[in-house]
Amino acid sequence: MRRAILILPLLLACADPVTVVRTVDARPRILVQGAPAGAVLYVDGKPMGEAAAYAGAPGVLVLEPGTHVLEIRAGDTLLLSQKVFLGGGEQRTVTVPGVAK
Repeated sequence: MRRAILILPLLLACADPVTVVRTVDARPRILVQGAPAGAVLYVDGKPMGEAAAYAGAPGVLVLEPGTHVLEIRAGDTLLLSQKVFLGGGEQRTVTVPGVAK
């Protein structure tokens, strides 16, 4: 028992240091304002879900930097089509024109 008490502090002193790494997500973000309920956001032809879900606080769409084609559709009706270039860390708000919520 006495031997265990002497060895325990030595073992604890040899423990590996703990390193915490925090990274910042610097990818660009898209916010959608003014989209009616049920409208769907498409990025580069792929559906991303209901556009209103990306209105901010906290819902934003994180994309890779580069050029993207954004579309918002309500059924068969195209409400918005916009080609955008997004740089790293940029946050862009896309507003659906003339649509009442």
